[in-house]
Amino acid sequence: MTEPRYRLPSEVANQLQVSPSTLRRWSNEFADYLSDAAGRPESDPDGGTAHRRYTDLDVETLMTVKGLLAEGLTYVQVSKRLEALRLRRASAEEREAEAGGEPHVMTLSPSLREGSAAPAVTVLADTLHTVADGQQLLLGSQQANRELLTVVLQDNFSLKEENAKLRDRMLELERDLAEMRRVDQARREGLEARLQQLELQAHARPVQRRPEERPGCLGQWFGR
Repeated sequence: MTEPRYRLPSEVANQLQVSPSTLRRWSNEFADYLSDAAGRPESDPDGGTAHRRYTDLDVETLMTVKGLLAEGLTYVQVSKRLEALRLRRASAEEREAEAGGEPHVMTLSPSLREGSAAPAVTVLADTLHTVADGQQLLLGSQQANRELLTVVLQDNFSLKEENAKLRDRMLELERDLAEMRRVDQARREGLEARLQQLELQAHARPVQRRPEERPGCLGQWFGR
């Protein structure tokens, strides 16, 4: 049996185009569907940190995980998909064994080939990821447009309310100004009437001479 070829985490992360932390999280979440070297690596004899190693089948499984997550599935939903694929593969192997033929190994995605530019599953996963990103951008754009429309409608409603308040205020100011003019006109008319009355009283009052200015007998005789 051919010894499986193991890949380093950095190599797998570059191939999947994900960060090392994302690769480590996926390896822990879906350890049941990966090899022990990838999902549950054993610690060093000296008690050091365990180093993960990935087979080609592990990489294919992780590519399938990436594509399913790009579709918007949760970790629980992805686990159910992987479990269904694993059961389907086991069922196919049992049928091959009962038929007496060579067991057929059904992988979770197309096999990796040495020197291939990009496996078909990588292209599919990238395509799904691109479509998901495009849908997400479209949804984000629609949400932004709805929020902008809501803001515009709110501003328009607020402007209508402000305009109504301004009209009411202007009408109130016009009424106050008209009342002030009426009161001022009434005061002027009252003052003018008072002045006319004072003038009439002044002209109608007789001129009284002082006692020392009255003429005596001699004055009356000489015409004083």
